[in-house]
Amino acid sequence: MDTIFSYQEFVRLSHEGNIKFEKIKVPKNTELISLSSDRDNYVYLIIEGFVSISMTPTSKSIYTILGKGSFVNYYSLFQRNVYNFDFKTISSCLIYKYSFKDLEYFLSMFPENFGFQFFIMKDLARHSFFKSLFSEYSSVNKLELSFANIAKLHGIPFEKNRVILPKEMRTSVIAAYSNLSKSSFYKQLMQLKEEGKIQKHDNRWVVNNKDLYDYTKNRLLDV
Repeated sequence: MDTIFSYQEFVRLSHEGNIKFEKIKVPKNTELISLSSDRDNYVYLIIEGFVSISMTPTSKSIYTILGKGSFVNYYSLFQRNVYNFDFKTISSCLIYKYSFKDLEYFLSMFPENFGFQFFIMKDLARHSFFKSLFSEYSSVNKLELSFANIAKLHGIPFEKNRVILPKEMRTSVIAAYSNLSKSSFYKQLMQLKEEGKIQKHDNRWVVNNKDLYDYTKNRLLDV
């Protein structure tokens, strides 16, 4: 079912329906939406790369990281003038930029396209759900949860019972996602390495966990 309403299918059908869009390339470490007029009028579909979300432009922590197939600024369709979120590329990105007007027309005027609404929201809700788990974990376990969340969202099955993270998920990115103090972060990082739960391979983080391996395999089947 996910395949029917994949982002690739969204792009194909929007092209068939002559829905206008702008293809843009955004460099790494760039604020994706800097103008209020863009925030109030456009949604951005990530075709390649990763975009981090922070709750405010001044925040040093990362709320979540969106990747290929995710829609950025989608919530502004429901409430205009939402300026709390800051969207920043953590890699070079290829983005398709759709106007609210055209996107609403595409999703609402064709009944067969309504399923996209569910799967777009499902993707965004997954990020919120994973982040909400932080409230149930003690601070001493939050880095392990951070690795698990990022692995579920963006990890790739590696060797048996191991998941490798994209190179863009650098140590600094994981630290910002965990929202731990610097001392707590490195203390927990050392502990996870000593316990054999994480390791480095070609300068990329690897998480050793059978459940995560199975989860990522199943996730990729739905893409």
